[in-house]
Amino acid sequence: MDPSPTPLPPHLERPHLRRVLPQPVNNEHGQQGLALRDPLMLCRQTIVIPVEMAQALQHFNGEWTQDNIATNLKAPAEAVSTLVAKLDELGLLWGPTSKDLEEAMLRSMHAEGMLPLRQSGMLGETPKACHDTLDTWLDATEDPELSFQPAGLFAPRIDYSGAVEVYAGLYHAIHDQHITRVLLLGNNQFGIGDGVIGTRLGFQSPMGQLECDTEFVDALVGHLGEGFTSDEIDHVASHCIEMQVPWIQQCIGRPKVVGVLLPNPLEPTIDDEPSVTTEAFIAAAREVIAASEGRTLVIGAGDLSHIGPQFGEPRAIDAQRQAEADHTDRELIATFSKGDPEAFLSAIKWNANANRWSGIGAMMALLGIVQPSTIEMIDYHQHPLDDQGHAMIASVGLALGT
Repeated sequence: MDPSPTPLPPHLERPHLRRVLPQPVNNEHGQQGLALRDPLMLCRQTIVIPVEMAQALQHFNGEWTQDNIATNLKAPAEAVSTLVAKLDELGLLWGPTSKDLEEAMLRSMHAEGMLPLRQSGMLGETPKACHDTLDTWLDATEDPELSFQPAGLFAPRIDYSGAVEVYAGLYHAIHDQHITRVLLLGNNQFGIGDGVIGTRLGFQSPMGQLECDTEFVDALVGHLGEGFTSDEIDHVASHCIEMQVPWIQQCIGRPKVVGVLLPNPLEPTIDDEPSVTTEAFIAAAREVIAASEGRTLVIGAGDLSHIGPQFGEPRAIDAQRQAEADHTDRELIATFSKGDPEAFLSAIKWNANANRWSGIGAMMALLGIVQPSTIEMIDYHQHPLDDQGHAMIASVGLALGT
């Protein structure tokens, strides 16, 4: 009598896929596949699966067994088992492997005190190359010459090449000003944590490193509890804060920074009671800023309309659709500029954020913390991502004064 087979570990018997970013790819023979990219990059290797296997991923939700998946898909059990093993090896399944990889990444980052350099690396491999690029863009962009000293900025998060005028015009507004620290607010687009998430790690660009103001973070934790930083690994998956770092270095030098990710207020929370709510964070941030020495600048990052078939719309973008997006964006910017976070959120909810603005949570926190008496739009641009009308993203630069 054959011995009973060794039971699989629970996380392999009922595989549960972590958040991945599927991207269509073609191999050298023109065959289509699906690359599963981990936004946290726990493992540098990327797995590519056949397009016909994509349906299988919907069953990797922790409820179906491997046998259930194979039966439902009419797929060989060996094929499902092989896929599960490879996903686990790369840390793409919830379980001990991904936990070990997360802990190793956190240890490495805390040993350096910095989050890894990712998106800002597009500016050049050396500090000089980065500096020269930004200098050229600033020289080519008009200084808005504000009549007030900004207490807050709202900046794009899109790649630099698509929004040079917006980035450069906005950062002209703080050029050569003395700022002690920058509180950087982003949207938690690809993370797994719930509620507001801070970090004790600094940020870097090709121009060097910006240290975290750990005393400021400790003060926030004193108000909000350790849950504020418990999911700080989510910062690895978000580039919106890092995109601001070289501009800060170019325009104001080496202030200390505090990075915070905000949840999307239009999406349901994972837990009934998130560790830190946006409202609690706003109140704590105002108290800590008031008690801290020096000047604190608050910068939020996000983009406005995301339109076209790439974002789920049925038709290619034409002049009329662009004009509609422009009109919607400017109406919502006008509402934001009144300075009332709840009125702004109500306006976004009115059409269920049909144009898919990102960074709404960061925008609400920016208003709540700064409590501006004046808001000036520095620039607004629409950025087509191709020549076929498949996708367009809009961005804006806003300066907030008190």
